Amino acid sequence: MASLEALSKSYGMKKAEVSKLRKQVENKLKEAVSKKRRSSSGLVALEKKKEDLTRAKDHTIQVLNQHLSQKASIERLKIAAEERLKHEQDAKDEAKQQSEYGAPEEKASAVQRLKYIDEKIAELHAELKERESNQTRLEKEIEFSGKEKTKLEEQLKKQIHAKPALVEQLKVGTKEEAALRPRFESLLKIEAQVGKALSVVQKKLAAIAAQKRKRMAAIAAQKRKRMAAIAAQKRKRMAAIAAQKRKRKGNAKRKLAKRKITKGKTKSRAKKAPKRKIRSRRK
Repeated sequence: MASLEALSKSYGMKKAEVSKLRKQVENKLKEAVSKKRRSSSGLVALEKKKEDLTRAKDHTIQVLNQHLSQKASIERLKIAAEERLKHEQDAKDEAKQQSEYGAPEEKASAVQRLKYIDEKIAELHAELKERESNQTRLEKEIEFSGKEKTKLEEQLKKQIHAKPALVEQLKVGTKEEAALRPRFESLLKIEAQVGKALSVVQKKLAAIAAQKRKRMAAIAAQKRKRMAAIAAQKRKRMAAIAAQKRKRKGNAKRKLAKRKITKGKTKSRAKKAPKRKIRSRRK
C-alpha cells in the first residue's frame, strides 16, 4: 500500500512536470505556427496588393498617355487654327484695303469677302477657345494622373521592400515549427503514458481502499452485532431480575395480606368468646 502510494505520488509529480513542459512547448509551437500563418497570409496579401497596384498603375499610365496624346493633338490643332487665323487676318487686311481703295466692282466683292472672313475668324476664335479649355482640362488630368502614378509607384516600392521581411519571417516560423512539433508530440506521448500508469496505480489504490472499507464495514457490522447481542442479554437479565423482584414483592404482599387476614381472624375470635360467657351467666 505504501509503495503504491509512493509510486502514485511519483507518477503524479512526473505527470505534472511533463504537462508543464508540454504546455511551454505547445505555446511556443502555437506562436511559431501563428508567425508562419501570418507571414504566409501577409505574402499572399502582398502579392494580391502588388497585382492590384500594378494593374492600377498600368491603367493610370494608359490614361496618362491618352491625355498626353490628346494634349499633343490639341496643341497641333491649336497651332493649325492659329495659322489659319493669321492667314484669315491677312486676307481680311487685304480685302479691307480693296474695299477702301479698289475699283467699285472690287469694293463690292471685297465687302462680301470681308463678311465671309469675319465669320471664318469668329469660328477660328471659338475653336481656339474650345481648344484652350480642353487643353487646360487635360493639363489638370495629366497632373492628377502623374501624381497618382507616383503614388502607386511608391506603394509598389513599399510592397517590394516588405516582401523580404515576410519571407524571412516565414522561414523562421517554418524552422521553429519543424523543431518544436516533434518535441511537442513526444511530450504529449510521454504525458499520456505517465497518465495511463498513474491511472492504473490509482485504480489499484482505489481497489485496496474499497477492500479496506469493506473489511472495516464487516468489522463494524460484527461489532454492532456483538453489541446488540450483549444489549439483548443485558435486557434479558434485567427483565429476569425485574421479574424476580416483582415476584418477591408479590409474595411479600401476599404473605403480608395473609398475616393480616390471620391476625384479623384471631382478634375476631378473641372478641366473640367473652360475649358468649356473659350470655351464659345471664342464663
